[in-house]
Amino acid sequence: MPAKPAPISITEPAARSHPFWSGAFRPLFLLAGILALVAVAWWVAGYVHGITVPSLGTPSFWHAHEMIFGFGGAAIGGFLLTAIANWTGRPPVAGSMLMALTSTWILGRFAIGFAENLPPLAVIVGALAYFVFLITLGARELMAARNLKNMRVLAVIGIIALFDGLFVASCLDVIALDPVMLYQTAILTIILLIALIGGRVIPAFTRNWMQREQIPAPLPVLFGRFDMVCLASIALAIITVIITPDPALPGYVLLMAGVLHGARLMRWRGVHTWREPIVAMLHLGYFWVPVGLGLLGASMIWPDAIGSRDALHGLTGGAMACMIIAIAGRAALGHTGRELRASMMLNAAFGLIWFSTVFRIVAGQSNAHYVTILAIATLMWVGGWLAFLIGYGPVLLGPSQKKTGGIPVR
Repeated sequence: MPAKPAPISITEPAARSHPFWSGAFRPLFLLAGILALVAVAWWVAGYVHGITVPSLGTPSFWHAHEMIFGFGGAAIGGFLLTAIANWTGRPPVAGSMLMALTSTWILGRFAIGFAENLPPLAVIVGALAYFVFLITLGARELMAARNLKNMRVLAVIGIIALFDGLFVASCLDVIALDPVMLYQTAILTIILLIALIGGRVIPAFTRNWMQREQIPAPLPVLFGRFDMVCLASIALAIITVIITPDPALPGYVLLMAGVLHGARLMRWRGVHTWREPIVAMLHLGYFWVPVGLGLLGASMIWPDAIGSRDALHGLTGGAMACMIIAIAGRAALGHTGRELRASMMLNAAFGLIWFSTVFRIVAGQSNAHYVTILAIATLMWVGGWLAFLIGYGPVLLGPSQKKTGGIPVR
């Protein structure tokens, strides 16, 4: 059911009634894109040229935090609150409440950026405020509409928030846990969320397009028992990473999960979508889920063959970033009343981010040319997010063209 536009009072201040604050996808997707560009360019400049980089224990942990919980968190919030409005039929979170949520996200960036100069408790609270606020808003909307079945999405986000707090505390030596294990499990939990949401939107969008275009091929298989097995395989991988000291066991579980999700992707008939980029990029983005899971599993079983950081970029730069580009671009068009047709800028953004991931993984396997290949990957990443911001910034900042549509996820 499409969401009704939020009523705007005649006396409401102009800033709060601006179209930019009419839906969470606008500020949060825009900020995700800005952080994706700034945090990567800044970290690589520090690594290569010695420029001062913020530190969360180490600059690498700052980089990891901002790309997982900052960038990923903004995108999760933008999707969640936009989808909830359609799941419930309630007006979207907008105006002052959305401004407050966005402010907590910005506060978190400052708290993490100045972590070395702040009390650890202040850093942890600053980092978690956004997730707590987001989950509270989501629970309020779902409970008001008695839509309790989608509380499972909030449960997954709650686990991500837990890992955020534990990761920050471990980086600041507040608790004696391994930060690397924590950010690995946090990434896998975000992949679980992508698998949960992607398993509903990708076959649904693909099926709708194939029926509309009368494609003479079997339709995508919608969410069923096999999909539950696929989700369970990621959950099992998360548990084994946490409780098993021997990395070989979670490695084999991850390889199994990669195979299952590869089969799942094939069931969605993405091979037929090459004529419609805005649909095809959903499949190409999800492609990095089985590949990333397989690479991470291989890195645990054969650590001399592939490094875990290189493997993790298949899940972060690949699955996370590519799915964010695909979903954010679609939402920016659909929820501002524009035609669901990928522009040249969206195609360029997605393609550059996709191939940036390839080069980033290759860089880790090429010691002699590591800096050169890393530079190419970084330039493609920066170019991709610049293309997204240039092409879709005006869409996110400007008014809708007609009555907005919804994200048809149940």
